[in-house]
Amino acid sequence: MASFLRGLKYALAHRGHHHKDKGKAPNPAMALAKNFTGHFAFLDEQTNKTHSLAISPQLQIAIDNKILPGQVVGITINELTFLDHYGYKLVITADDNGPQTIYDEAEDATYAIIIPRA
Repeated sequence: MASFLRGLKYALAHRGHHHKDKGKAPNPAMALAKNFTGHFAFLDEQTNKTHSLAISPQLQIAIDNKILPGQVVGITINELTFLDHYGYKLVITADDNGPQTIYDEAEDATYAIIIPRA
């Protein structure tokens, strides 16, 4: 009984200590998302049609105002890789000025991203 009380006393004395480390750690992907977030456009030269591209801070991707089903499978400072629900990749490359190109694996085509001027 004495060892039980000592254990209980120890547990009560230290009960908040390990919970402090369980706070939400910053998600590195969300920090990198800032490099890609925004509203852009790209031109499909085959159809001569300009498409809108929106990337949210939560890394949801919308083309022509339709959210693409899928998920981000990789992100670095310069590259965002999105896998759509068909298994095709969209790879968005960026530099210090933001997104520059989008590669569509389904079409095997790379499009230059147009950043709208404010």
